[in-house]
Amino acid sequence: MDDKAGKYLYCIIKTAEPLKLPPVNGEEPVHTIHAADLAAVVSDAGPGPFTLTRSTAMAHLLVIQEVMKEFAVLPFSFGTVADGREKVTELLLRYRQEFLDQLRSLEGKAEFGLKALWRDKDQPFREILAQRQDIRRYRDAIARRPPTESHQDRIELGRMVQEALQTRREVESRRILERLQPLAAGVQVNDITMEQTLLNAAFLLVKGTEPVFGQALSSLDQEYQDRLRFRLVGPSPPFNFVHLPISWQ
Repeated sequence: MDDKAGKYLYCIIKTAEPLKLPPVNGEEPVHTIHAADLAAVVSDAGPGPFTLTRSTAMAHLLVIQEVMKEFAVLPFSFGTVADGREKVTELLLRYRQEFLDQLRSLEGKAEFGLKALWRDKDQPFREILAQRQDIRRYRDAIARRPPTESHQDRIELGRMVQEALQTRREVESRRILERLQPLAAGVQVNDITMEQTLLNAAFLLVKGTEPVFGQALSSLDQEYQDRLRFRLVGPSPPFNFVHLPISWQ
């Protein structure tokens, strides 16, 4: 390990004891750099830039998940590198209290990601047509006219449908969150990147409460079985519940 070499950062933990993990991808050994009662889990960084691929992202995640077996963690995003051991030590000392406060709030908890997806991507559109007579009539009226004469009306119809879809997404998401949020220590609703997704959220669960959360989700799954499917992933590093306002200056 070269003290002056760049240090690839995985996470921060509270410990004064050295920690050694298997090498990443069979290459660089993972170790800790300490400052008082904090430690950064790192490996020597090879020449950059770091390319985000499935394998490199998985290697980053696996190291943090291994550390999570014993410690609460403050995970760094993929590709975070410090310019040598001294910079890491300075970082731990400068933000010591912030790091300790966040670690304390995460002790005994883990993140679970939940996605609710329409079983059929056309399902919400069918429901809107069934319930919104105004949209249905407008669509039928446009369909009877030549495309060259109804261009602006088709644009307006698209706007009405998108607005109705967004409203439906908000209403359904609120119903789901009302059932699950009381069972979690924290909830983060994230942006939706796929049209078929109704809800994309992260839940911070106290260890031991997962069965209760799972039962509530199973109940929702039964209620929405013809319309939605749920995907729960975890336990995972608490990326959605950690804020590392760091500066290398």
